[in-house]
Amino acid sequence: NYKEGEDWFANFHTYESIRDWFISHSKKHPSHVKFIPSIGKSLHNNDIFAVHLSNNNTLPNGKTKSKIWFQSLIHAREWLGGSTTQYIFNELLKNHDTNPAVKKILDENEIIFIPVVNPDGYIFTRLYRFWRKNKNLTGVDINRNFPYRWGGPGASTNPIQDDYRGPGPASELETQAIISYFKKQGKILGAIDFHTFSQLVLRPQGDTLDDAPHEKNLKELGDGIRDVIKQSRGTEYISEKSYELYPTSGTAMDWFYGDGKTYGYTIELSP
Repeated sequence: NYKEGEDWFANFHTYESIRDWFISHSKKHPSHVKFIPSIGKSLHNNDIFAVHLSNNNTLPNGKTKSKIWFQSLIHAREWLGGSTTQYIFNELLKNHDTNPAVKKILDENEIIFIPVVNPDGYIFTRLYRFWRKNKNLTGVDINRNFPYRWGGPGASTNPIQDDYRGPGPASELETQAIISYFKKQGKILGAIDFHTFSQLVLRPQGDTLDDAPHEKNLKELGDGIRDVIKQSRGTEYISEKSYELYPTSGTAMDWFYGDGKTYGYTIELSP
């Protein structure tokens, strides 16, 4: 489990250690970090926890802060996605009052992190490293289980397959927890689901090559994310429609956009 003072980013960590690490930060920085112990339970009774990060300030004229959503480990084996949300959280918190750009972000926005969307699957990857789905019998791919345009191309009806969509839209407890908590937040400016790997910034929609209704804005923001990654890390990413990678349906990204009414993206990280 998490020990104070360790080099956190030297290793990957267990579900319990990740939870304890965020709890530790919430206790050290109670005016900036709010730890939500559970937004829902998995089938094996593990908590899906959330973390809110913002500066402790109020906006003029009674305005409320905008919200931005980051999530990871919907696919259990994609450990680097989890480390990335932890790293983003850590960098924002560490620089919340010393870096003007970070201070502006946290003065004006509340960042919501769902670090481990799929706790049962993630715990199981300690025994079976390449497990992807949740642990409902042979497993459901949570990222094919969201109700927006569920059951289309790129989502298997075969429970044995890695991209099995589940018996029905939002049939899984994890999917239900994400949808419920997202809707409780009010207006969310944008949402990113972190995956590995391909070095891609993917935008809606996953089940068709046709332009989404807001394609111009979605492309502009996706290209902007790609450019920021290049400027800050020197890594080349491609910005494209999700369908251009391969067809998918019932994804979190498309649900964020279609039902959540926000700009939703999938970022496929570098290996």
